[in-house]
Amino acid sequence: MSIDAVIGGQWGDEGKGKIVDLLSRNSNIVARFQGGANAGHTVYHNDKKLVLHQIPSGILRQDCFCILGNGMVVDPVGLVEEMDMIRNHGLTPENTVRIALNAHIVTPVHKAIDRTSEEASNNRIGTTCRGIGPTYVDKYNRIGVRALDLLDEANLKQKVNERLETAIEKCEVNSKDVEQIQTDIDAFFLAANQVKGLVSDTFALIHEHAESNKNILIEGAQGTLLDADHGTYPYVTSSSPSSGGITTGVGLPLNKVDRIFGIMKAYVTRVGKGPFPTELFDADGEKLAKLGHEFGATTGRPRRCGWFDGVLAHYSARVNGLTDIALTKLDILDAFSEIKVCTEYQIDGKTTTSMSEVMHRLDKITPIYKTFKGWESTTTGIETFDELPIEAQTYISFLEDISKTRISIISTGPGRHQILQR
Repeated sequence: MSIDAVIGGQWGDEGKGKIVDLLSRNSNIVARFQGGANAGHTVYHNDKKLVLHQIPSGILRQDCFCILGNGMVVDPVGLVEEMDMIRNHGLTPENTVRIALNAHIVTPVHKAIDRTSEEASNNRIGTTCRGIGPTYVDKYNRIGVRALDLLDEANLKQKVNERLETAIEKCEVNSKDVEQIQTDIDAFFLAANQVKGLVSDTFALIHEHAESNKNILIEGAQGTLLDADHGTYPYVTSSSPSSGGITTGVGLPLNKVDRIFGIMKAYVTRVGKGPFPTELFDADGEKLAKLGHEFGATTGRPRRCGWFDGVLAHYSARVNGLTDIALTKLDILDAFSEIKVCTEYQIDGKTTTSMSEVMHRLDKITPIYKTFKGWESTTTGIETFDELPIEAQTYISFLEDISKTRISIISTGPGRHQILQR
């Protein structure tokens, strides 16, 4: 029996879906603990691409419960669309998907508030405008709609309509959008009726499986540097994608988790606004973006690209208590004659390896790099570490040293089986 967790180790988009797919092979439960439809996990089923936004990647495994934990904010409309997509691939999500009773629900009102807020701030933060932030705000204001409310249609309608009235009174939504919001609310109620049968006591389900020594995999969305407490605030998400969110997000204490895998790209990317110390604005940055097909799985926005940040990696390992790192997209570096790794930050004439010390001033730092010779040969299809080019082995060993964490999984291509384990 093992209980493992998968955490985004950078700014998200690290390729968690593929690693969850790998680690969920023998899992009886895959549970997600935070975020909502602002996430995007890309996986492959029968060589066909699936982009999952809310349902855990364990949906590809037979007889594996996929839990949308209480720390999530669930969008019923998007969930219905996602389940339809999954059915088109011959899978039956209604048999295994479960929604926590106390997960909060994203409504069309929250989406409208999100859009209005971003328009008013000139897209200052760069959110996905999917209602995630406003839903979390309502949660902590204790006025939220929860999954258990889907079980009482009359109560649900009253709550949603009252929330719309409040939003209009407080000018949280544009008056010109009210008619469209009403139409969207009608579609929301239809979707809510379709998914209410998935709402159940997931807390008991997880603990019963843990006590029966079953295999459980916990997955997060986004990445550690988007954590509301430990990330690049205010350019963060509205939840805790770091391992600390597991206990609050699914009700499973961390002392029950055996391994915590931090997923990190062999370089770094970021979608949206916010500081990015190793961001490249040259031909190397363009090359990473082109070879890595760096576009957000949820928004389609181009990702900003940069060299691997060792200071960030060590910080992430500390925050999450990482036992392992899964390194993705090593193959994208195959075409580079030189590869760089940031080893220190320089600011005010001094250097530091402590990200927490300068988190609030990351836009002022200068990265200090160590340069490595590239291997300029393909790594795709290689099945053991010893078969990798010696330059690739050297690079990976250095990343282990600087992060002080073992790299036990290495992805060398987009395919489901293009991966090696150590």
